[in-house]
Amino acid sequence: MTVSLPLDWLRSLQLATMPDTCSVSRYTESNTADGVVADWTTVASDIPCRVSVTSTTATETTGGAEQLRAVSDWQIRVPFGTDVTPRDRVVVAATASSPERTFEVRRADIRSFETVRDLQCSEVV
Repeated sequence: MTVSLPLDWLRSLQLATMPDTCSVSRYTESNTADGVVADWTTVASDIPCRVSVTSTTATETTGGAEQLRAVSDWQIRVPFGTDVTPRDRVVVAATASSPERTFEVRRADIRSFETVRDLQCSEVV
């Protein structure tokens, strides 16, 4: 038995609840005469999104140079089918009430009958 789902309508509802825009950057490495050069390359921009905090407390983790830093968990919703992978960075554009913010993607939830893509992220501070 085949079930007909109103996916286009559900996807349009999700899109209507995305007040922000973001871009996706992917980590790249290049070998040069001076050694390995690490960089972030923007692979998509002007993507509608919605940012939500998933916990009210932050945890601590060791960051660059072995410094302790606070990490908070966030969920970012982008339109279904958006090319985002773990290790990518999502840069949410500044608004009148919020500065530009950068998040590292820990997990991109891809599922059947997708109406939105959920990204589990940590904010880069």
